[in-house]
Amino acid sequence: MTTNPLPSLIPSERTVTSNGSGPEIAIVGGGICGLTVAVALEQRGLSPTVYEAASAYQPVGAGILLQTNALLVFDCLGIADAICDAGKPLDEGGLRSPDGRFMTRFDLNDVERREFGYGFVAIHRADLQRLLLDELDTDVRTGMDCVDIDGTDPPVVHFADATTITPDILIGADGIHSTVRDVVAPGVEPRQLGGVAYRALVTLDLPAPYQTQGFEIWGDGTYTGGSPIDENRFYWFATAPDPLTDDYATSDAVPLALRTRLAGYPEPIPAILDGLTPTDLIMTELEDLPSLTAWSRNRVVLAGDAAHAMLPFAGQGAAQAIEDGLLLADAIAAHERYDRAFSAYESERKPRADRIRRESYHLGRLGTMQSPLGCRLRNVVIDAVPDAVLRHVRRRQAAGTSLPG
Repeated sequence: MTTNPLPSLIPSERTVTSNGSGPEIAIVGGGICGLTVAVALEQRGLSPTVYEAASAYQPVGAGILLQTNALLVFDCLGIADAICDAGKPLDEGGLRSPDGRFMTRFDLNDVERREFGYGFVAIHRADLQRLLLDELDTDVRTGMDCVDIDGTDPPVVHFADATTITPDILIGADGIHSTVRDVVAPGVEPRQLGGVAYRALVTLDLPAPYQTQGFEIWGDGTYTGGSPIDENRFYWFATAPDPLTDDYATSDAVPLALRTRLAGYPEPIPAILDGLTPTDLIMTELEDLPSLTAWSRNRVVLAGDAAHAMLPFAGQGAAQAIEDGLLLADAIAAHERYDRAFSAYESERKPRADRIRRESYHLGRLGTMQSPLGCRLRNVVIDAVPDAVLRHVRRRQAAGTSLPG
């Protein structure tokens, strides 16, 4: 395996020892970002407490595609191999047109595995959360819905059950509709791209070419694709310009509308839609955040979607949150003063995350384009991009924050 580029970012002048001493750190949000921060902090001798709004961790949700940069972070944390074992490593990816032709196609052994040691892994979101939870001795408190924060120094955090805490450091990892963000960037709201995203895990016997392949299909106003997460389950997603039906009272209305919308798309889309049931579907709006002026204020700092929620079209939302987790923990462990820690973290992470957020937005505009002529021109341009350019983009994406943003 090649050298992981991320460890070079880990500061050597640690000021917190492994005896658990250090500031009281509260992490609001126990999703993938919050748990990654907690694992990284704990490995650096700190003892955070995670506050998760859900009453319990349940094996629900859809899949998640972890790109190389996310796996390099998990390699630093010592759990990348366990994640690869629990998920489905992919050998190939690509972008297809609705007639099934590949406009771009790439072998993940060519750049990602050969140069960085890891390709892509598709995994059930709940399995990834379980692996992160298994790494923790940290207190993870469920049923803790954060409802308000006094922006004092230190902050006072209020939960729905009337619990209050006053931590030395408050980390907001509570997603795109973050309560913690109101302290750092009051009044900032998600912005709508227009349209909705559908996601599902579908059980089916995959045709041989798709058992280790992830792909995307860019059509007229509809973007779809996915990847296998194990031998007989496929993580599928699609976007549409608007909800495809108002008839949610009919149990099969949405699957039927999706089959109509994606009629004529190449395999394995027809097989996936044939196996789709209403209970499989998760529907969300397509939205992201504008760039924040800052990610921290006083003792409060943001990470993941709370700081830089992005559209799903670059497949980097989770990976960027995971990068945040490692770099934020390193900064806190390396600096006795929280303001210096937050400044170091933000200067390292914000330019890259903002760039990828912008790229995801522009890809979203392209991927959801509704003009038939515009879509044909878009696909011609994509088809003409030289392989050397695509390899450069893949290297920059895979290398994480070790390359200039």
